[in-house]
Amino acid sequence: MGRGSNLTRLGDFNQTVVFDAIRRTPGGISRIELVAETGLTAQTVSNIVRRLLAQELIVESGRVQSAVRGKPRTLLRAKPSARFALGVHVDPATLTYVLIDIEGRVRQYARRRTLETRRPEQVVAAIADQVTQLVTAAGIEPATVLGLGVAAPGPLDAVEGVLLQPPQLAGWEKVRLRADLHAATGLHVLVDKDVIAAATGERWAQHGARHHYVFCYLGSGVGAGVVMDDVVLRGASNNIGEIGNILVDPGAEDLGVGQPGTLAAACLPRALVVRAARRGLITGTVSLDDFVAVDEVFTTLCERAYAGEAACLQLIDEAASALAAGLAVLVNALDVDRVVLGGPIWSRISSRILAVLPELIQPQLVAARQPLVVEGSAVGEHVAAQGAAALVLDHFLSPRPSVLLMD
Repeated sequence: MGRGSNLTRLGDFNQTVVFDAIRRTPGGISRIELVAETGLTAQTVSNIVRRLLAQELIVESGRVQSAVRGKPRTLLRAKPSARFALGVHVDPATLTYVLIDIEGRVRQYARRRTLETRRPEQVVAAIADQVTQLVTAAGIEPATVLGLGVAAPGPLDAVEGVLLQPPQLAGWEKVRLRADLHAATGLHVLVDKDVIAAATGERWAQHGARHHYVFCYLGSGVGAGVVMDDVVLRGASNNIGEIGNILVDPGAEDLGVGQPGTLAAACLPRALVVRAARRGLITGTVSLDDFVAVDEVFTTLCERAYAGEAACLQLIDEAASALAAGLAVLVNALDVDRVVLGGPIWSRISSRILAVLPELIQPQLVAARQPLVVEGSAVGEHVAAQGAAALVLDHFLSPRPSVLLMD
């Protein structure tokens, strides 16, 4: 929780402190409670509340009797429809879009196949068209949309909003995604790494209920977001979470996906598809550069596994074993008490992974550690897109200086 300052020159900051305290109290909070929560004077809180009411960012929503004798307290709540934010997750296989309100609830959602092209400008045009459709479908005024957040694979320059050369997006070298989308949509735009956005989306969904955890992101790539003391860590260059090269099986065969024996080579959809082909579980050939085709084959393998085909189920169990080894390294190094898993492929493997992963990880943890909590995302497959939108709300509405810039 941010603390305010009674200096006049920090008026705008104080307003975000007060608004953040109101927004994070779903049941409502009174003015006197805001004074205690923020450390601001009663007069400062009263002035800020008056401004927030005039801007229709908050509403008065009933009264409750005080614990001590006196007149009832008037409760203040954020007005959900006051502002909105858009988020898009750029994945090699799928583009996922959300429109969320000021409380972080999803109002509109869409998924589209990523265009089979190496021309980023076509993807930019597709994103611009889809976000316009979401705003129209929601029936809201465009002026209430604070901006567009974009979650993309790294490495990237988050400050400049430039994708440097993501290995899974061929032809996307030094793409000025923030500037290009700003020009195409007219919106304020920020760009951040997918794992950072996913960890942010999970943190917002839980309202700070989890304090220290690793978010394991599973999609066309594998990554880790880290939350410590309710803060999403970013790293020196804002590219935290590259865990694909953690060695989990030194004697593994070369699948042509990542380095042999690494986490990426053990649990990515492309790796499982190659392993299935070598074991005769699928016929025909699948280009590893065709992420849409790989995604479809991977989905079919998962369906066969849950239908009782032992050889397909073994593929998922092998991925779970690799995940356990990689996540144990992170848990031991970071001293977290929880692992949360999510991402685009999570729903297809979640039931089996959650059934076997805790018992696989626990023996690899240091002896003094308490039992580790392993659970699925509270958000689901669109956690990165929802997190990208939440970053926009954070940028404008939370009392924390942001590392990101917005056009």
